[in-house]
Amino acid sequence: MKAEDYIQRIIEISSNKLNLLEEILLFTRSQNEVIKGQRFDEMDQLLKERRKRMDAIDKLDQQFVVASAKLKELLSLSSFEELPQLNLPGTAELKKLVNGISEKLEKIKEIDDENTSLVKVEMKNTQGQIKNANTRKRVTGAYYPNPNSGQSYFFDKKK
Repeated sequence: MKAEDYIQRIIEISSNKLNLLEEILLFTRSQNEVIKGQRFDEMDQLLKERRKRMDAIDKLDQQFVVASAKLKELLSLSSFEELPQLNLPGTAELKKLVNGISEKLEKIKEIDDENTSLVKVEMKNTQGQIKNANTRKRVTGAYYPNPNSGQSYFFDKKK
């Protein structure tokens, strides 16, 4: 294969990755809305769909590594930073795609961080409610013991 073919393959992989990242961004935003609306039963489905996209991105990343290694070997490059100096067709498009991928990843991370903090707050509230419920249960048990606790367990059968 020629260098241009490898560049086109890398562009195709990066384009697919960008599309999948856009879908992940949509799922992440949906998760944010679900968390804010406290509709946690919907969260599992969103996480499953997001995981599918992430697995697909992992496969694309593996393909990217293979294609980029072959391109670097073919052109004797130590880094992709040297690629624009060669004036090969498609390098500008590749750079634009890589920048788009970086921007999407930053947006996803930002929303994920917000989601994580929202979930932590909700978990802390739930833990507080559980602690209060357990305390009330112990207090109730102390003031109102089991009514059967005063009865005898032995019966006189001689009559």
